[in-house]
Amino acid sequence: MSRMRIDLGGLLAIGLVLGGCVSGDSAEGPPPRDAGRNLVGETCTLREGRATGDGRNYAIHCGSWQQPAARLTESLNSATPIEAVSAGPWRGDIDSRMACGPARDATFARGLSGAIAYCRLRNGGFPTVALAIADGRGRLVLADGIPAAMPVIERGALAAFGLESLGDQTADSRAIELVRQSTGRQMVGAGVLEAYYTAMATAQYQDTIQDFVAAEDSYRKAMLAQAEAIGTDDPASADPLMHVALELSNQGRFDDAAPLFDEAQRLAAAGPNPASLPRLLSYRAIDAANRNKLDLALSFAEQATEARRRLAQDLGGVPGQAGADADLLSFSGASVSSVSVEVAQSLHTEAALRLRLGDLAGAADKADEAIATAAASRTSPPWWRPQFLETRATIAAAAGNAGSAVAIQGEAVTLWARILPQSTPEGLSRLGLGRFLHTAGAEDKAIDSYRQGLAILKARNAEIRPRDLLGFLDAASAMATRRPEQAEGLKVEMFEAMQLMRSGVTSRTVSLATARLAAGDQAVSGVIRAQQENERKRYALVGELNRALSAPSDLRDTAKIARLRQNLEAVETEGRGLDETLQAASSGYRQLLATPVGVAELQGLLKPGEAIAAFASAENATYGFLVAADRLKVWRIDAGDLALGDVVVTLRRGIQLNRGTPGRFPVDLAHQLHAALFGPVADDLAGIDNLVTTANGPLASIPFGILVASPASGRAPAPAPADDYRAVDWMVRHQALSAVPSVRAFADLRKVPTAAAGSSAMIGFGDYRPPRDVASLFAGLPAGCARDRKVLGSLGPLPATAGELRQVAGLVGAGADSLLLGPAFTKDAVLNRPLSDYRILYFATHAVLASEIRCFSEPALLVTPGAGGTVDSALLRLSDILNLKLDADLVVLSACNTAGTDGKSGGEALSGLTRAFFYAGARRLVVSHWPVPDDSTAALLLGLFDRRGPGVGGAAALRQAQLHMIDGRSGGKGAAWAHPLYWAGFTTIGDGTGVAIP
Repeated sequence: MSRMRIDLGGLLAIGLVLGGCVSGDSAEGPPPRDAGRNLVGETCTLREGRATGDGRNYAIHCGSWQQPAARLTESLNSATPIEAVSAGPWRGDIDSRMACGPARDATFARGLSGAIAYCRLRNGGFPTVALAIADGRGRLVLADGIPAAMPVIERGALAAFGLESLGDQTADSRAIELVRQSTGRQMVGAGVLEAYYTAMATAQYQDTIQDFVAAEDSYRKAMLAQAEAIGTDDPASADPLMHVALELSNQGRFDDAAPLFDEAQRLAAAGPNPASLPRLLSYRAIDAANRNKLDLALSFAEQATEARRRLAQDLGGVPGQAGADADLLSFSGASVSSVSVEVAQSLHTEAALRLRLGDLAGAADKADEAIATAAASRTSPPWWRPQFLETRATIAAAAGNAGSAVAIQGEAVTLWARILPQSTPEGLSRLGLGRFLHTAGAEDKAIDSYRQGLAILKARNAEIRPRDLLGFLDAASAMATRRPEQAEGLKVEMFEAMQLMRSGVTSRTVSLATARLAAGDQAVSGVIRAQQENERKRYALVGELNRALSAPSDLRDTAKIARLRQNLEAVETEGRGLDETLQAASSGYRQLLATPVGVAELQGLLKPGEAIAAFASAENATYGFLVAADRLKVWRIDAGDLALGDVVVTLRRGIQLNRGTPGRFPVDLAHQLHAALFGPVADDLAGIDNLVTTANGPLASIPFGILVASPASGRAPAPAPADDYRAVDWMVRHQALSAVPSVRAFADLRKVPTAAAGSSAMIGFGDYRPPRDVASLFAGLPAGCARDRKVLGSLGPLPATAGELRQVAGLVGAGADSLLLGPAFTKDAVLNRPLSDYRILYFATHAVLASEIRCFSEPALLVTPGAGGTVDSALLRLSDILNLKLDADLVVLSACNTAGTDGKSGGEALSGLTRAFFYAGARRLVVSHWPVPDDSTAALLLGLFDRRGPGVGGAAALRQAQLHMIDGRSGGKGAAWAHPLYWAGFTTIGDGTGVAIP
């Protein structure tokens, strides 16, 4: 039984946040009354709610927050204040929502006696109080809320007792003085809670639509808001921390996620919410599944299910509150209703994992139980059912029940279209339906479903991962074979759909670029803010529509539902217009998004003898595309990331030094890879002199020049280490090769002015000097970042780069004052230099990838740290590069390494750096895939920067220099430099053209 991959990234637990919900107070009844200010100066109001058997209920709102900051209840209970706060139904409700200490006597305004308990919200960990105030005549006011609301609570109680009017100001009572002393931190108001819960709600929505990068950023904002109230090492911070970790895992940034999961587990064990630890176990299951450690994932998922079942039994008398009338103070962080429905999430995770492990019967049982459990609960999120149904459909398909799979997936599509119309989940669900329809033999319906899904995803600028795209490519390819009259049109569709594929690295770069635009580019910052407001409105409308639709069918307000749908459609239209405006205003941003380029447009940009080869690899298969001025070719390769990754690792081992000598390069394997990738279009490549490539996955981590076109023509197929590699038919002998991050990058680069306007030839940065006191530099990093200290501390000085830079400066006519070396090569020196004045920028320094440093989410270049500086002073991060203002014909990144921690994944991370430089204003780059020995680097650069050659920094100049080294015509080394270690490390990134240097 083959294993089928299920996306577990979008599953979040119920009830983490209600920040996007409307207030729980009824709109009926008396209007809100002014209640003065709270302890942090926020203006507050008091509103009367529904009456209960004992008396009236009130909600206090402060600042702009729509949720209550406190609640009051009149009571005729004969209990004393201490008794009322310590036990009874009201205290039972408090315990479902808060973790409280013992009640103590307290004196309130006007000398009224009462009792108070200091508490923490289970949902968020924020400090709260629970109190009872007696009027001395047998009446009590019971209240709970944030400490800052204490004077407003007292004024509300006095007004309820008829002792004072509501707006009267009172001096701080003894109870308020005790509250001030008990917090131990600066008191925060409702605005801080609003920031936290709103960020959490936004993140939950972003995760649901599978925008994992944006969700990560929102969860980090929530962490910052929460830290204002409880600090950074409080057990309650486990909740947002585990969500950040999960979003990192969903992006494939597993090394970044690992220490955060560990820290969250430590905190959750001591946190106020007993549901946190089971939730963490569930998230660790998803993380392990993302890492393809399925047995470990299943173990975590089973632990989470069992822990949630036990917790639900322990909370059997704590029903909690949920639904449309819930607010954040009344919402139970751990109740039988909320924990019971979280069991459904654990069961679904188990089902998905059993499916991937080939246990179809077990998977079906768990999926059915998850669907039934969620359906029986009023508190399950509306998006769980379609998610669960999608897994059930995949199980049916794996069992050979194609008809059942189509029916179940069709229901999921219908639900997504109702719950989150025109969203990423709907688009992906339609791709899934297309896959099942194709399996069932419904070819036309399958293609239609794929087209609908791709149209939605394109409109949403959504991240489409290769595995989501492969089904369409297979279906379209099969239809093109059976219907030759439609083949050309289908191939065009396939090529444009392939361009929608986007990695987590790309999404992160886009997110950082958006932040840069919003902060610094006045021409488009207004559009960015309008986009964010549009998304907020869309989220609010979707939430309101879901609540309206959740009512029983005979009670639904059909007119309201129709109006909401009309408003949602208008907001969607506005959002699409804003996207188009932003892309038109910023070509660099459009290039980062990698919006598709039509075949006809691309062919119009290609010159005779030029072509683009694009490869889209998924787990077990790859598609190749070749576009020349007069043709488009598409072919399938029966090898994907798993097999290609192993090949790439082996090839890269062949360029490693062993005791100063390069090892045996696997020429036969390099030929096999060339045959697999380019064999189907060998005849089409015969007339191509300049080939531009773009690839994802492991293929991004090797220069294609080291592939071997043919072992024939008398060339030795596999020389021994000491033999002559000059006889090998390297691919670089046939074409000048360059790479681009995307097809869109090539198209846009072809349209920019051909020469920079800068007055200076070059500026160079290098001769990196590591810090003398490594421990001091990294002292500010958390304890979980020990690996980062080791990685960054192990990168030694690069003294030879000074000579490399001086050589290049001499070749392009730049003086010694154009070089910033050693101690002068600092972050401030880069950021404060007028870099737009220079036509060439040259960085000869280490690059570190996000996969190599756990505590940083961006790749970076190492710079010499300033004296007494922090670790930030040693890193020129991707976000820093996005903020550079360049007008550069050429940027060189020397001494980089694209191997990654696994030997095959670093190419995409380096792609993030190249995208950032293009966005900042570079026209082309030259980058190194591995550190190249100093003497061969000098020889290669001599050819690359030869002003008499075919164009400085271009693919033709690089090819000429490489062939000179291969053939023994450079540096007097004979056959020694024919090994690819010496000549293949550098790659040109761009459209392949070079620069004319006077």
